[in-house]
Amino acid sequence: MDDYLSGWQDWHENFADWQDISLSELHGILTGVLSVCDAPKASEQQLWQTLFSELSFTEFEPSMLEFLAEEAEDLVATLTDDEDSYQFMPLLPDDEHALYERLMALKNWANGFLTGFGVTDSGLRPEENVLFNDLAKIGALRINEFDESLQGNNNPEGEIEYMELLEFVRMIPVSVAGGRVRKSLAKLPLIVGFAMNRPVGKTEVDEEHLDFIEQLQDDELAWESEKDSNDDFVTNMVIDAMSGKKPS
Repeated sequence: MDDYLSGWQDWHENFADWQDISLSELHGILTGVLSVCDAPKASEQQLWQTLFSELSFTEFEPSMLEFLAEEAEDLVATLTDDEDSYQFMPLLPDDEHALYERLMALKNWANGFLTGFGVTDSGLRPEENVLFNDLAKIGALRINEFDESLQGNNNPEGEIEYMELLEFVRMIPVSVAGGRVRKSLAKLPLIVGFAMNRPVGKTEVDEEHLDFIEQLQDDELAWESEKDSNDDFVTNMVIDAMSGKKPS
């Protein structure tokens, strides 16, 4: 898929003057949020500005905001459709770009997705612990820009490894979005905030919120316990992709 068909060119044209983070990371944040939340209506697209302002990003120009809102609607339509969801692709440069550039974009997208999912205030389902653990490893990759094997697009074995890694990453939003109760972007804690004058005391305890906190603690323990046992898949694949070696 080339830069025009993938939308890469459109994103660069619309965000030419916005340099806060890479567009792959921005798309990752958007996807992470929309794996759980519905896209705001056209009349509520300012919610996107509110969300990204809370994340300390520069304000979008009106044309950028409109483009982002349209892309958000398309993303939700894709991720929530049983058939179309498997066609989802992260926003990445095409194979005319150097392998290094594509690996960096994939790394940035992974970090963005983790951020986006994080702001939805959602717990991880048991099967997602391993997926997020592996995605975090991709986001933490150290990629040597001076590695000559990554500077072009003439590394057949590296290309195969990159495609396998991409296939793994792109299916994570599909998995995360499946079977979830959708949230409203307007009701996310980052946007709503917390009432400073809310009464406190036993009668004000939100049992559902306590269950959520307990689930987060359980997820964190599960994450830690599975950390060591799930290193091989992503770590070996990335090393192979970067070195151009066949997988062991």
